[in-house]
Amino acid sequence: MESSHKNSFQRINSYLGKIENGLLCVIIATMIGLAVLEIVLRYGFKTSLLWKHLLLQNLTLWMCFLGAALASSERRHISIDALNRILPTNVTRYTSYIIDVLSLIVIGILAYFGFEFLMEQQKSPATIGIIPMWWAKTIIPFGFVLMGIHLILQICINLTDKEQLKEDVEGDQE
Repeated sequence: MESSHKNSFQRINSYLGKIENGLLCVIIATMIGLAVLEIVLRYGFKTSLLWKHLLLQNLTLWMCFLGAALASSERRHISIDALNRILPTNVTRYTSYIIDVLSLIVIGILAYFGFEFLMEQQKSPATIGIIPMWWAKTIIPFGFVLMGIHLILQICINLTDKEQLKEDVEGDQE
């Protein structure tokens, strides 16, 4: 019964978070698998994967951006809560909207420059094995886009949270 009343923005945010969490699990499993494969190849066959280091570097990049997006989905990303400690509770809701909008602007700028970077990377013939290097860099702009989507969803969740709105109205009357 409770899930039928759950806000659709919360469901979308949660679903995206589950996808990101799943991708993070795949990345970590891949990184562990590469380490085990490297050990087997090195000690069993006296050979090595030449492109392993580049792949691990880029998987780390993916892990960081997906982790940041996941943190954003749970509102556990870096935040400055000094205003929340100083200002009255009914005012902090409005300051959080201002901070969210400013964060969204910054994320938008970073995503823009991430896409610019990606366009430049597409000119490079570099590869990781058979994979073009720029494919691995796609997480940079799309990671920022994911963070922006989560931030927009969080703003929508807060705007449609009827209990919080009721508390704010009651708080304003006091």
